[in-house]
Amino acid sequence: MKNKINLGTKFIAFLALFMFSILAINVSAKAGQMKMHAIYVDRGDAIVIESNGHFMLVDSGISQTSEKVLAYLKSLNIPDKKIDYVISTHPDGDHVGGFPAVFKEYEIGQVIYSPCTKPSKDYLSFIKTVKEKDCPFRIPVEGEKFKLGDATVEVVYDGSQGSTYNEASIVMRVTCDNKSILLTGDLPSTMENELLKQGYNFKANVLKIGHHGAAASSCANFLDAVAPQYAVVSCGTPDICEFPKESVLQRLARRFIKLYRTADANVVINFNNGVISTSNKENNPFVSIKKGTITLSNNVFYATGKQIKPTVNLYVDGQLVPAYHYKITYASNINTGVAKVKLTATEVKYVSVCSTTFLILPKKETLKGSVSSYNSAHLSWNKQGSATGYTIMYSTDKTFNTAFKYKYITKPETTNTTIKNLKYNTKYYFKIRAYKTNVGYGKWSKTVKIKTKKNPAPATVKIKSAKKYSKTSIYVKWKAQTARGKSGYYVQYSTNKRFKKNTKTLKIKTTLKNSATITKLKKKKTYYIRVRGYNKHGKGNWSKTMKVKVK
Repeated sequence: MKNKINLGTKFIAFLALFMFSILAINVSAKAGQMKMHAIYVDRGDAIVIESNGHFMLVDSGISQTSEKVLAYLKSLNIPDKKIDYVISTHPDGDHVGGFPAVFKEYEIGQVIYSPCTKPSKDYLSFIKTVKEKDCPFRIPVEGEKFKLGDATVEVVYDGSQGSTYNEASIVMRVTCDNKSILLTGDLPSTMENELLKQGYNFKANVLKIGHHGAAASSCANFLDAVAPQYAVVSCGTPDICEFPKESVLQRLARRFIKLYRTADANVVINFNNGVISTSNKENNPFVSIKKGTITLSNNVFYATGKQIKPTVNLYVDGQLVPAYHYKITYASNINTGVAKVKLTATEVKYVSVCSTTFLILPKKETLKGSVSSYNSAHLSWNKQGSATGYTIMYSTDKTFNTAFKYKYITKPETTNTTIKNLKYNTKYYFKIRAYKTNVGYGKWSKTVKIKTKKNPAPATVKIKSAKKYSKTSIYVKWKAQTARGKSGYYVQYSTNKRFKKNTKTLKIKTTLKNSATITKLKKKKTYYIRVRGYNKHGKGNWSKTMKVKVK
């Protein structure tokens, strides 16, 4: 019975843990959720931020499109028809015109509006409705933050520095799970740059493009500071609206910012546990080539002394870009090294620039050579100023497969060298190529064949006479040779006719002397004598052996 109770207890505990886990999963799945709805209101702005059952309406379009705003709000099934916050970024009619209609249908928790006012019919109607509905209203406090469901709303700029209606646009950042939206109203570039100078932080993942994509808004510096991945522009169709301007579209394309337009459809950006998604289609006629792929007819060339211009193809997203959409510029494409190819888009459809490189290896050398000093080879070639040096390969094998050696020339200004101590009377094959460090080698030159001269060592000496001079000495005389300098003779004598033992050598350090007296010999012994010459090139052959007996 006790075991059954224990098993039952364990089962209940397991079931409770299982149910708790399911509940925890469901709770976490709902955490960190937010949506941005950009409603199509012709040429105006109307944006809804939704998070965990709480809603904020930022601007409301023109009065003529208020029915579109109401229809969209109705589709959201807002609980108790209560909008937590209404934000009026600035007093222009295409931003405040639809508010009175919204106030008639929905309860408003709080109204925050720009400190700038405007004596226009639409703005005065908005303020009148706020007061009639007895809604709490105030201007923003720069730096303040408030919660909206899972999201946090921050007032980045309160509009107080503006000298025009647009410059007074409130800028707000809405953040959920470290992903954020930047709402800019109609903030122009003049104020964008001024606030950037003052150190304002506009970083966000999604940017609501200022002033519907006017050329004087969303400047390059501002886009770089925000660094968004997505952009939403509230604009009308081309028949009623001239925005967004091409210059803005080009700036977005250069930065690979995905653009969505309300003129195509109501834009919905989803934020779910730090992941941003949308089912809307991008719409920017301009494409950046910055991340395009350049293919060249060849990536390695040899210097010719003239400009090298490989054929270029550009691919963007796997599609070949027609050549008339970009201009090609070559640089450093004559001498050995790394040449550059730069493509600049014509900005008709494509924008930005992209580049690649190719290698120019040293040009093929022309080698000349001749025999020098019997067993040396003198080589010469043309100077390549852009090279690092030269490599010479030589061998007695004309295929260079065996018995090969290298000589390295490390100064590019050197144009000749002598390779010494080669074998006499032998054919050698030489070739050369230039090289540049971190680039590579040029082609080998044509092979030059050089045959070294015969060994100019002394000829075989002829002994004229060899006879006993005294009881312990022998006098030897031979035919003199004409060599001068480091030359002379070796006189060798031994009691062994093969000179294997008991052998001594007498060195004569000049060819001017052609005789020698060998002394301190043993009596009654037979001696074998031979002579050979030597010079700086080597030693001659031994003479015929003479036999002399000392009595």
